[in-house]
Amino acid sequence: MLSRIFPRQIDEYRGYQLAVWLLALFLLVKTFASVNAIGLNPLWSNRDVLRGVEKVPLDTFSTEGASAAMVLFAWWGVTALVFTVLGFIAVVRYRAMVPLVYLLMAINHIGQQVLADTSPLVRMLGAGEPRPLIVIAVLLIGFGMSLTTPRGLEGGRLNKRDRT
Repeated sequence: MLSRIFPRQIDEYRGYQLAVWLLALFLLVKTFASVNAIGLNPLWSNRDVLRGVEKVPLDTFSTEGASAAMVLFAWWGVTALVFTVLGFIAVVRYRAMVPLVYLLMAINHIGQQVLADTSPLVRMLGAGEPRPLIVIAVLLIGFGMSLTTPRGLEGGRLNKRDRT
């Protein structure tokens, strides 16, 4: 299994193609969220997203506290965008990296979930919505599909008997 996550060469993907499409869809959504967090969306400011979608009560913060929250939110957006670019590179060019990208994104989301659930600051402020566990489930399902070789696929190629 480790050889599928960390292949010697990044030239041949052996998992289900549905896992690649699922990752591409996830990356598109993640790109939109990252662009919103950074503040590059012309329709909404990152302040509006932080207050509306993330439910962070910026109005109760001091001016400096609200500014710090906005900078941290934009910082998170840049970091998420870097992960997304890495994922798109895997989807487009280096498909054998797809399992690794799924693993990294799943670890990232699980870590964020644990921090959100255990942070006294989040509970004290009442900030942030509960994170949907469906995202972690989709990432883990995609990870499993990317590691599993479809029937009839041997050595990265379809068997002759399965081509008909």
